[in-house]
Amino acid sequence: MQSVEITVISAENLRVGKKPVKKSSFVAVRASSASECCTTKMSAEGGGSHPTWNEKLAVDLQPADLRNGFIMVEVYCKVTSSKSKLVGGVHVPVSDFLGGFLPSNRLQFLSYRLWDPTFERNGVVNISVKVRFPETPNGCRSFPQAPRPKAIVGVPAREQERERLGGVAVVAGVPAVWFGRSHCTYQGLGF
Repeated sequence: MQSVEITVISAENLRVGKKPVKKSSFVAVRASSASECCTTKMSAEGGGSHPTWNEKLAVDLQPADLRNGFIMVEVYCKVTSSKSKLVGGVHVPVSDFLGGFLPSNRLQFLSYRLWDPTFERNGVVNISVKVRFPETPNGCRSFPQAPRPKAIVGVPAREQERERLGGVAVVAGVPAVWFGRSHCTYQGLGF
């Protein structure tokens, strides 16, 4: 099991029914495979549409989450003393902060667009994420070892180069111009 420390920093431009949020709000965070969530405290009264929390939450990721999971971040506002209303949410892919080009144990600051229950844009949430690695009995931290393919610079990678490297070859390079459209599609939230 992998532990992730998520600091919920703030949110911007929160709205309920096209009107700015005027009441206290809080954030719920959970892994895609978890049934329980961690929540922040209520933002200060008057936090309104630009609340701040600066609160750390710990989320445990199961092995299935590490492969293709996500973390759900949902912002709620207080309606009555016992009721809260969902303002917006986002699914943060685990791949955004684990297994990329940056070391996994580095603090990363991320901002995500929030989507309300009717799938309309509704503000932005700002978080930071740091992956916590389990300690071994001798006090050292254990870092997962992922196989790294060898890079061949140039396009395309030649067949003889792939054979020389045991069939594992990745072409590394930065395109000068990218004419393609965005490949990201919004799948919807599990509200």
